[in-house]
Amino acid sequence: MENKNIGISILKSLIFSYILTGIILCILAFIMYQTEVSTKVANLGVTFTYVAASVFAGFIIGKRMGKRKFLWGLAVGLLYFAVLFLISLLLDQNQALMSGERITAMLLCAAGGTLGGALALPPAAGSKPLPGSSILPPQFSSYS
Repeated sequence: MENKNIGISILKSLIFSYILTGIILCILAFIMYQTEVSTKVANLGVTFTYVAASVFAGFIIGKRMGKRKFLWGLAVGLLYFAVLFLISLLLDQNQALMSGERITAMLLCAAGGTLGGALALPPAAGSKPLPGSSILPPQFSSYS
């Protein structure tokens, strides 16, 4: 795959992961608004969101790249965290640069991306997917 396509694939996987992040955080905010959820549960929900979005990004990039899926998933997971980290620095400049929570979030994003890359298994030789069985649009499927 040429370098231009690699960059576009990474960008698309990150965009889809941030869309998923937005959806999950909106659902979490709605649940918190409707119920009296503790801060611990809210923090757990945000952590789950980071991991789920990283797994999703790793899965997308793994399907697109085909080889070295673990490494591509790891890279996308770290990029996902890096963007979140930079945004949080811009919004609140008085925070500690690296805290235990941020290091944990970075490791979870990296692990999630790696897991997503690992889950992006290639199809069996000669097999075709069932119609409508892919969760991704056709342009992101390795079958087309």
